[in-house]
Amino acid sequence: MRRRDLIEQRWPIRTDADTPSSTGAPARILLIGADASLWIGLSSSLDGWQIFVPKELDLDSVRTAAAGIDVVVVVLRSDAGSILDLIVQAGLQRRTIVIAEANDHHAAACAIPIGVAGYLQHGCSPARLADAIRQVAARGMTYDAPGAAELQAWMEGSAAPSGSSNIGVAKALASALELKDAYTAGHAERVAAMAMRLARAAMLEGALPSEGLEAGFLLHDVGKIGIPESILNKPSALTETERRVLQTHPILGESIVVPLGFPACVRQVIRHHHERWDGRGYPDGLAANDIPAAARLFSIADVLDAMTSMRPYRKPVPLAAAVKEIHAGAGTQFDPHLCELVSETFLEPQPSPAGLVRTFQNVPR
Repeated sequence: MRRRDLIEQRWPIRTDADTPSSTGAPARILLIGADASLWIGLSSSLDGWQIFVPKELDLDSVRTAAAGIDVVVVVLRSDAGSILDLIVQAGLQRRTIVIAEANDHHAAACAIPIGVAGYLQHGCSPARLADAIRQVAARGMTYDAPGAAELQAWMEGSAAPSGSSNIGVAKALASALELKDAYTAGHAERVAAMAMRLARAAMLEGALPSEGLEAGFLLHDVGKIGIPESILNKPSALTETERRVLQTHPILGESIVVPLGFPACVRQVIRHHHERWDGRGYPDGLAANDIPAAARLFSIADVLDAMTSMRPYRKPVPLAAAVKEIHAGAGTQFDPHLCELVSETFLEPQPSPAGLVRTFQNVPR
């Protein structure tokens, strides 16, 4: 069956100057379960985008209609389980935004464990939905406050995640954190990608590339969920007392993930990613190889992303300049052996998987 036969309608929409996807092209949206008011509302917030609706709600139709789609928006009502089963079978959950009633615990129980990219309250404004679509189109995640509350309730009552759900749970938790920390949107996924790249180059015992290690990278700052927003989002310098409060987040983060049964490397990254090679870090003042390998590796990627990303108090620096700063910290802030890998990992052209084509694409910012 041709894709064209599966599309019932297509609505051209307007965008803003912000282009949504990582390529800068307008996004293509697959809309499931919505009424016309949602399409009309989006048309005032997005420009040049397209909305597709599958003609039939079955696996073949969803898969075919989703080819080339950037974001799937699902409005859940009474049939949450069956619709989300289709999303999982089609492999679309990491591109899916769920819209559900604020008190629909059944929808939350179906959506949150599969690691959907967004969870919004039914009745959210078109502008809020448009922002969420932009973020997911750029491979981010977004949960609104009711979604985050459902996530927390689910966490408190959930069993330890299986290996296949580590990443979904980690992304959901990282997204909940971004609701509080306005200046780190997208940081968790960017820095996780950078750290995984360095892990593949280093192949350190205790930090071998795995789904568990990636979950640890995504969750490194999860303890900030327990830090007041007045501290997280303060545009000026922190006081000494505020700084000490902020420095409790690694311990808080460890306490959050321990009951969830993640691998040991997850706890190690969360607790120790602010330790320093010279022993002057926190919370435990570990030094050199006493710092777990996964945390030593991650701390380099964390600083790289911080320097190359926009912050309220400074502009980003070029990647080459950030790499130079990492080398300057070798043997004091960072593991000197890992620092030797930074230039070749992030600045030199990387071979394609087939080893035939070289690309000059650096780490995403």
